[in-house]
Amino acid sequence: MANNGEQSRPVGQMLVSVASGRTVTIDASKVATGSYFTTANTWMNLPVRKFLETAFASNGSVLDPFAGDGHLLTLVAAEFGVATSGFDIQGGRWPENDSLLTVPNPERAVIVTNPPYLANHSAKRKGVHSLAAEYFESGRDNLYKVALDNCLAAADYVVAIIPETFLHSGYPTDRLVLATVIEDALFADTDAPAVVACFGPETEAGLGQGAQVFLNESLVGSLSQLHELRLESQARSPRRRIQFNVAHGRVGLRAVDGTKAGERIRFMPGDEFDYSREAIKVSSRLMTYLELPEVSDADLPKVIAEANAVLETLRVSSQDLVLAPFKGNNNNGRRRRRLDYEMARRLLVQVLDAPKK
Repeated sequence: MANNGEQSRPVGQMLVSVASGRTVTIDASKVATGSYFTTANTWMNLPVRKFLETAFASNGSVLDPFAGDGHLLTLVAAEFGVATSGFDIQGGRWPENDSLLTVPNPERAVIVTNPPYLANHSAKRKGVHSLAAEYFESGRDNLYKVALDNCLAAADYVVAIIPETFLHSGYPTDRLVLATVIEDALFADTDAPAVVACFGPETEAGLGQGAQVFLNESLVGSLSQLHELRLESQARSPRRRIQFNVAHGRVGLRAVDGTKAGERIRFMPGDEFDYSREAIKVSSRLMTYLELPEVSDADLPKVIAEANAVLETLRVSSQDLVLAPFKGNNNNGRRRRRLDYEMARRLLVQVLDAPKK
């Protein structure tokens, strides 16, 4: 039986509804190891290719500690003619090794990998935490971060296909040289939004927040510029009260893009928002109502319009990377985005604190 927050649910029973206790059966082994194989080659775009050219100039071999079916190694070998090696927890065609514990790499080969993804809280909800608990003892909240720790300790150059949320995760970026968000679907069995993160040696990288961030092959700016656009340096005004998940709130917030290109994140008058007020819970994160107690009914339309204008400006200037990714692409092939409430609060504070015209 499971523990560590899974209560009495059997391993592999994912909790779907807390209220009803409803669960569904999942592939516990696959989920617990975060195994999703890369099937597309578009991750190796021009920025990544140039980085690998530099990496292989100093070491002519490549290692994938989470090799799986070997797709990444096959592509790298074909493109660069380098020697390849791999490990996999299942063994098979590769030497068996649990690379979430350690990555043997005495030759300091360049690492190119798609490590496992599984958040600690997801492991509990999905009923597999007991299978992955030892990996979270490091204090990391996702298996891909555990994998990154081991890869960075074992190699001077690391290219990792990891969740796009890495860009705003707070994971150390002192060795990050560049990161490129890939909008194409890279996996056959998940629509997890991905970024290719390229790390260099400690003695040469040192870019940290100055690392370049690309959307596909288009340069967006530096990581620090991206964080500035998220208004992360803006102190929250103690004078401003903004209440989220208020069923009677006068402002509606669609906090996630829809599957249609025109269904974009936006603020709107509450009475124009086609979302049930009865559905609002303290845990609501995608559709909600909020209240601005300091704003009069007369001023509310202007505040809503200005908030939407600021949001659109931020989206354009960051090519949308200012926002977190959300479950695949819209019907125009663009990554869907989500506005987290902390950023929504900062955005509204900026509008409310702006000098009156």
